[in-house]
Amino acid sequence: YDKPVKGRKINWMKAGILESDQILTVSPYYAKELVSGEDKGVELDNILRKTGILGIVNGMDVQEWNPLTDKYTGIKYDATTVMNAKPLIKEALQAEVGLEVDKDIPVMGFIGRLEEQKGSDILVEAISQFIGENVQIIILGTGKKVMEKQLEQLEIEYPDKARGVAKFNVPLAHMIIAGADFILVPSRFEPCGLIQLHAMRYGT
Repeated sequence: YDKPVKGRKINWMKAGILESDQILTVSPYYAKELVSGEDKGVELDNILRKTGILGIVNGMDVQEWNPLTDKYTGIKYDATTVMNAKPLIKEALQAEVGLEVDKDIPVMGFIGRLEEQKGSDILVEAISQFIGENVQIIILGTGKKVMEKQLEQLEIEYPDKARGVAKFNVPLAHMIIAGADFILVPSRFEPCGLIQLHAMRYGT
């Protein structure tokens, strides 16, 4: 009632929900999360409980995200050849971003928007806790300027172990998904996301 200005307002989202035949969202778990309380349902949880909501897991473009035909990776692979292919793609990824090329060093990747919802700040804080190990990390994303600056600072602090790329780069995203050993998803809340679906398809 009081924000951003005093008085009653029209909520177009609420109107859309009430006038729809079926409400859908991007995962069964997120459908439950939305009706779990005011914070997760952004004050529409009570309406969604009345109408009901169905979660269908997000879908990825299986033509674009296919390790057997990926145009951005030099080596193609499937479930039968993944163990031989991934170390070679990892080495290409390390070379691409200017890190030490060594297939035995675990590579962690993060691809996403640099904002609190995606846990980018959590990730930056956590790096100092594990960067002392024999590990490399590659972060790709754009977003809040203060977080982009933190990304640039990472390379200055850990030049031999960390790379932060604050720009939109589709080829590099594919290389990280294919070449990394681990994909990090530190989201505070995540309706579904596609990163983990891509990672699972690429054996990451």
